[in-house]
Amino acid sequence: MRTIGQAEKECYAAWAAQPDATHGWCLHHEVEFEELTEPIANRIRYIVNNKSRDEIQCRLDNLRPVSVASLVIILPAYEAYQKATAQAYEAYQKARAQAYEAYQKARAQAEEAYQKATAPAEEAYQKATAQAYEAYQKATAQAHRADVPSHTWNGASIFKN
Repeated sequence: MRTIGQAEKECYAAWAAQPDATHGWCLHHEVEFEELTEPIANRIRYIVNNKSRDEIQCRLDNLRPVSVASLVIILPAYEAYQKATAQAYEAYQKARAQAYEAYQKARAQAEEAYQKATAPAEEAYQKATAQAYEAYQKATAQAHRADVPSHTWNGASIFKN
């Protein structure tokens, strides 16, 4: 049975065999193909030191350099994908902006209608509770002063701001 140490040695050897590699396979477990952004030794050390023991060997076994031959195949397709993605994203953003503008307009109209419809109920609520709220505030203030004579409560905070 192979050990993590053996998997680590094999991983380093694969990368040493292609010292000019600029891309890797499975640098991260959910990404198949990525460009290197730091020395591969950093990633290998991170995996060995920080990932769970039951994942390390699998990660190291999949972490390999992309060969020049594979890059010749992949990069033109990747560049075409990036171009298509950029164009599609631009069209998406334009459609989204238009839809968001319509949404905001409809939302503003709905909010206005809601406020108009609930205003009488809000007014009735305030009227019905005003006297009881005033009595509550008075009782609370008196009780607070009795329990905490040196309080700094200003109606919203204990701080002066």
